[in-house]
Amino acid sequence: MFETILLMALSAFATALYLIISRRRWIPRPDSKLTTMGDIQKALPHIAQITGSALHRGNEATLFQNGKLLEAMLDSIAGAQTTVHLETYVWQKGNFEKRLVNLLCDRAQQGVTVRVLVDAVGARNASKGQMAKLRHKGVELAFYHPVNRFSFRRFNNRNHRKLLIIDGTAAFIFGHGIKDVWCGRAQDSAHWRDTGVRLHGPSVASLQSVFIGDWINAQQKIPTGEGCFAEDAGYAGPVAVHVAESTSREEHSSVALLYMLAIACARKEVIIQNPYFATKKSVLTLLEQAVKRGVKVHLMLPGKQNDSYLLYRAGKHLYGPLLRAGVRIYEYEPNMLHQKIVIVDEVWSHIGTTNFDTRSLALNAEVGVGLLDKSIAQELRSAFQQDCKRSHELTFDKWQNRKWYQRGADWAAYQLHGKL
Repeated sequence: MFETILLMALSAFATALYLIISRRRWIPRPDSKLTTMGDIQKALPHIAQITGSALHRGNEATLFQNGKLLEAMLDSIAGAQTTVHLETYVWQKGNFEKRLVNLLCDRAQQGVTVRVLVDAVGARNASKGQMAKLRHKGVELAFYHPVNRFSFRRFNNRNHRKLLIIDGTAAFIFGHGIKDVWCGRAQDSAHWRDTGVRLHGPSVASLQSVFIGDWINAQQKIPTGEGCFAEDAGYAGPVAVHVAESTSREEHSSVALLYMLAIACARKEVIIQNPYFATKKSVLTLLEQAVKRGVKVHLMLPGKQNDSYLLYRAGKHLYGPLLRAGVRIYEYEPNMLHQKIVIVDEVWSHIGTTNFDTRSLALNAEVGVGLLDKSIAQELRSAFQQDCKRSHELTFDKWQNRKWYQRGADWAAYQLHGKL
């Protein structure tokens, strides 16, 4: 009898584990023929269409580094007239949480429709009192994929998007979370390094659609009213923008496909800044092929100031082939590097929420914007060059000469991460 019960319990556990880890998007493999699409400017309209978007011309884009992004968000919320739509992953109790909650409650009390969507796992350390205050003051609050026995299969599919849309006319997209580590100037180990962008113009409607889709999925309600479905926006600036999003319902990762196409179109230089690099071997092949074409590839990742030791070690397992091929790898030293930036040929850049790890590329709901504008690309490139001054460059010899136990830890971390 005991053996039967034990067998049933193990079977149930194995079934549940399978349901958690089985639903993944596939990541496209590199194809050398993709380089025939032409350079990034020529290929971009087609790239946008392939990744399920369109190229929206006539936008204004403003970059914000570190805590300046959060302050700009607060200013925009304070000026909202009709709607505030906020979607985020990390939400943790602290001083910034209180400032944000007080402001959101104030706007709701003034008649602004305020909708807040937070991932249920990312908000596990939020203040229950502050959450209750939001509801009490009239804020519409929803949680993405709450964890209970009836939603066990969805547990591993998280919403990693970070969006703020004001009145349907301004949109922020960023890597920041609602947590005090994102405040400040990235001046020490307690303050993280990150980048975000604010958009005005035709592209805002696409980001509004992303939020509305997520809200419908979470609440089974269709948001309506002024400032929800934005009017067609006119010319706001010189930046062409396209939106790429990936959801757990997709068969393949649109953001991974965007990365692949953009890098395949590179002719001179690729710069990547990302907090996590525990990805598929196909991504390594993509970067190695770029170097063989004469493209300079720079990859900046966090050093020991890292919030995930598992991913730090898993990433190191992959460095060898890249360094041998000629990819230049930098480890950022002062604090946690958290921005997700790609710059191609000093003219196209991507800012969003997607990490270069299998969870972001194959599981999470993610979103990002591609920006075709030399000034924006140069501003991001200048910020990268400043970050290089606070980083150290790795060499193949140093990587090759790791201790045996470090090699073992790196291999094990990579194998484990691929299963989570």
